[in-house]
Amino acid sequence: MSVPVSSPASPLDLQYTLDDKYTREAGRIYLSGVQALVRLPLMQQMRDRAESRNTAGFISGYRGSPLGGFDLELWKARKHLAASAIHFTPGVNEDLGATMVWGSQQTNLFEGARYDGVFSMWYGKGPGVDRCGDVFKHGNAAGTSRFGGVLALAADDHACRSSTLPHGSELEFVSAMMPVLNPAGVQDILDMGLLGWAMSRFTGRWVGFKTIAETVESSGSVNVDPHQLHIITPDDFDMPGGGLNIRWPDPPMDQEMRLHRYAVAAAQAFARANKIDKVVLDSPRARFGIITTGKSYLDVLQALEYLGIDEKVAADIGIRVYKVGMTWPLEPQGLQRFCEGLEDILVVEEKRAFIESQVKEYMFNWPNHPSVVGKYDEQGNWILPSTGELTPATIAQVIGKRVQRFFNTESIEQQMRWMEAKEAELALPRASFPRVPHYCSGCPHNTSTVIPEGSRGLGGIGCHYMVTWMNRRTDTFTQMGGEGASWCGQAPFTDTPHVFQNLGDGTYFHSGSLAIRQAIAAKVNITYKILYNDAVAMTGGQPVDGSLSVPEIAHQMRAEGVQTIVVVSDDIDKWSRPEIFPSGVEFIHRDHLDAVQKRLREVKGTSILIYDQTCATEKRRRRKRGKMVDPQQRTVINSLVCEGCGDCGQKSFCVSVLPKETEYGRKREIDQSNCNKDFSCVKGFCPSFVTVKGGSLRKSKRVSAEALLASLPEPSIRSDLSQPWNILITGVGGTGVVTIGALLGMAGHLEGKGASVLDQTGLAQKGGAVTTHIRIAHTPADIHAVRIAAGEADLVLGCDIVVVNDYWALSKVRGERSHVVLNTYEAMPGPFTMQPDMQFPAKEIVKAVKVALGGREPMLVDATQLATALLGDAIATNLFMLGYAWQQGLVPLSREAILRAIELNGAAVSMNTQAFQWGRLAAINLTAVIDAAGIDHHAAPGERVPDPFDDSLLSSSLDERIARRVAMLTDYQNAAYAERYRALVERVRGKEAQIAAGSTALTEAVARYAYKLMAYKDEYEVARLYTSGHFLKQIEAQFEGDYRLHVNLAPPLLAKRDDDGHLAKSEYGPWMLKAFGLIKHLRFLRGTALDPFGRSEERRTERALIEEYVQTIEQLLSDLNPERIDLATQIAAVPEHIRGYGHVKEAHLAKAKAEREALLAQWQGKQLG
Repeated sequence: MSVPVSSPASPLDLQYTLDDKYTREAGRIYLSGVQALVRLPLMQQMRDRAESRNTAGFISGYRGSPLGGFDLELWKARKHLAASAIHFTPGVNEDLGATMVWGSQQTNLFEGARYDGVFSMWYGKGPGVDRCGDVFKHGNAAGTSRFGGVLALAADDHACRSSTLPHGSELEFVSAMMPVLNPAGVQDILDMGLLGWAMSRFTGRWVGFKTIAETVESSGSVNVDPHQLHIITPDDFDMPGGGLNIRWPDPPMDQEMRLHRYAVAAAQAFARANKIDKVVLDSPRARFGIITTGKSYLDVLQALEYLGIDEKVAADIGIRVYKVGMTWPLEPQGLQRFCEGLEDILVVEEKRAFIESQVKEYMFNWPNHPSVVGKYDEQGNWILPSTGELTPATIAQVIGKRVQRFFNTESIEQQMRWMEAKEAELALPRASFPRVPHYCSGCPHNTSTVIPEGSRGLGGIGCHYMVTWMNRRTDTFTQMGGEGASWCGQAPFTDTPHVFQNLGDGTYFHSGSLAIRQAIAAKVNITYKILYNDAVAMTGGQPVDGSLSVPEIAHQMRAEGVQTIVVVSDDIDKWSRPEIFPSGVEFIHRDHLDAVQKRLREVKGTSILIYDQTCATEKRRRRKRGKMVDPQQRTVINSLVCEGCGDCGQKSFCVSVLPKETEYGRKREIDQSNCNKDFSCVKGFCPSFVTVKGGSLRKSKRVSAEALLASLPEPSIRSDLSQPWNILITGVGGTGVVTIGALLGMAGHLEGKGASVLDQTGLAQKGGAVTTHIRIAHTPADIHAVRIAAGEADLVLGCDIVVVNDYWALSKVRGERSHVVLNTYEAMPGPFTMQPDMQFPAKEIVKAVKVALGGREPMLVDATQLATALLGDAIATNLFMLGYAWQQGLVPLSREAILRAIELNGAAVSMNTQAFQWGRLAAINLTAVIDAAGIDHHAAPGERVPDPFDDSLLSSSLDERIARRVAMLTDYQNAAYAERYRALVERVRGKEAQIAAGSTALTEAVARYAYKLMAYKDEYEVARLYTSGHFLKQIEAQFEGDYRLHVNLAPPLLAKRDDDGHLAKSEYGPWMLKAFGLIKHLRFLRGTALDPFGRSEERRTERALIEEYVQTIEQLLSDLNPERIDLATQIAAVPEHIRGYGHVKEAHLAKAKAEREALLAQWQGKQLG
């Protein structure tokens, strides 16, 4: 466990600005891996200009995780790139981008070239590397220009965090005979990148450059002097006549000779001269060697540290470590020198045995050589798997066992025992409640990916790929651009007559249009749903790389021969000029999507449905920038009217529809901080939805924390940084979790400390899990691996409690070392939209964390609720959490550095600063913060009965719960009606107390559900609940300005029918609230012959249910005994599942009746028994 220490604050670099990452020409700057790749061509240009070379740069490729945001960063830096004559042209797809790069190397073959050469960079995801095989082979065989050069960046996703398959691209590069460099971190990206272009110029070859999330999604403080590297031209390589660079004409066999006979050896000579491969740990009596590369190199250093093996110990016991920078072709002379005197070699690399196989091939003819193991040991045990990612803990176990053959210490033994115990602990049962990625709030795909009952859908690449795990009868997928072609191979052999195929507009532009051409040629029955969301949403909202509009797609499809084309949109009125479309195109509102699809599935051949709706996240961005109209309206839910049926979730699939636990059960509320104003939730068949037009959300009071914070003590920091301090942050994508890592990394840099940050996001921006690994040390050299190893977290900042429960988060916790701060706010995962009864396992998660802490309690605070109440936006949660942890002394950075980092970040500076300060206060005086936020959801025992209409205030006793319901029923009908309820509950209470003293479970159930049935929500009740005054007070507390309330209803006497024959809701203006005021006074007619609403089947059923329930309870009481209370309680609680209105309630009622009959049969069976 850490001990509080005093640590003097380091002086801040107050001159530092965010532009420094691209403008500083020397010293240290703070960069992410992606930003380092943007800076890299700027540094190359600096070197060229220093050598009086007139060069230019060219960048092209196609985005894909973990380089999904590379093009965005390039666009941000365009003024810096332009000043250095660096031109960025995104590729329509990967191979066309690669072809443009090939073209850049041909510039100086012809007259008119304005530069001495063009150094180029291609980028693409691993599958994009696969796609470019043909271009890479041709371009690499042709060569690079003398003062040009090509770096080909492969974005590899080893753990399949944001891919359809895990992938590593080394062998694809080797297939094209391209040398491969593997940087280990942000500094390596800069150094190896410059070496890579120099190698490319010398060898005339394209150079593969491996990037993974661990390197490009990490950040750190790096040295950016472009001239710090002294790049050497080899003097032991005989360059052939004419050199190795591109030329024309150039016969193919000449290219092959140059490539095979000379280029490989040239790359090896360059790597040897520039010590790209190097021994990093050595011993005068070395016997055990480790060969490693890239991210695995840092993992090896971390693993050795983990085992207590530092540089001195390694030298004493005989360990030598070789860091390979160029993984192909492996440089043989350096390898041979490394192997001298060794008895045993372990090759540590991720994915396949790439280096290992080369090592064994070189050694095959050596007269004496050490044993070599890597993926498998001598007995064939799979010790370093080629699946997923390797971790320092896994590597440490393997190294520890190899070292123990000839040397052992207590620290090694202790660490090996701890890892075994930790694995056993993590194998214990715990809540299975993953943070599953889901569509964003208001995402078009929430609606567009629905298909009709009885149909089948096929998935595709993009956000809509996620539909394959969302129970929407959409299964399987293809590679990008193959959408629908798989059906061409199935259709002749199945009785299924038709399928729907999702195809994003980005994929359509990339290559998907060719797949449509294939489907037309194959004459299969298929409807392509081209999901036009006006952005490449999966990777960050980039625009499609060229001109693409809905009319253009329609014209292209007609030109391909498609006759049936339908445009569906949430705003169909914008397509009011049919003349800009081909003739015969239909325009239909998305409300009728189901009917349209049912019609299209009967069309023979290929049909096209263009679903037009802008990406919700992109809408939010554009609205903030004033580039899109922001509708001056909001949706709220009257929770007293809401039945908690979940139909709004079914209709909208939206994560901004949240559960609200109330006095009268679970209801729904809208997360106004997250809502993107799609309004599809309003389609839920329920009268509780209110549209607020005009006005605005009432600004938070923003209670000043200054007076309360004036006397706060500075915390005692719990680390002197004698070893790196490790912080793991868990959260939900899109909520600002990554910002915390960026702020702490920057704060560490400003103080001159070592700070590394690794963001593991994957599909996090889609509401999935995000983890950020932050390591803070005295100097950058003190940090090896950027990922926190098992048991090495000093602080786990659980901004989302669900993600803390993940195996990879809990594995970082060590009982005697770690501190855990948990945000107890219960943020439901996406599947809640379809599972309205989903229960949040908060207690189980806290229990698992306590086990990981060795029985110690984590620190708990509902940061989301407090931050939202205090600052008006849930996005403030994470800074609140950071302030809380900092005040506990768990963040070894100065307050001044953190506040300066917030200022430099430039986003919501005032709110983020206040959130940090409120979090600090919460760590000292949580009661004061709760009071300032005005939060209290429980009535204090002994106080007067709370307002029965205030459903957010939960009763503190059974008596209070009954009294509130009696008051509600009195107002609902009359005192006699309420007395009937009270008498029933008291009979149950007396009987239960008589046979099982102390038990109140059955009484609680009857108190809740007799009320639920007796207070059925007919027209009179809905009117009463709207006009009681309580709801209007809630609106006033939430909104300000000139607003009007519109209600969304389907009155049986007025409503039309929808495409399925159900009553359709319509919006009614403020006059309806006045009508409600009249209707509620007619409730004395309820159930009488004069009741105009009471003769419907729904109302007759509701009245019958009351009588049935009373009879059932009387029956239960007559046969009740202690052993049967649990079953009686289950039967009494069946009405919990009778929810909703109209046809929704009818469906729920059918299920509830079946449940009731099964439970009563069980009751009868027990009685007979």
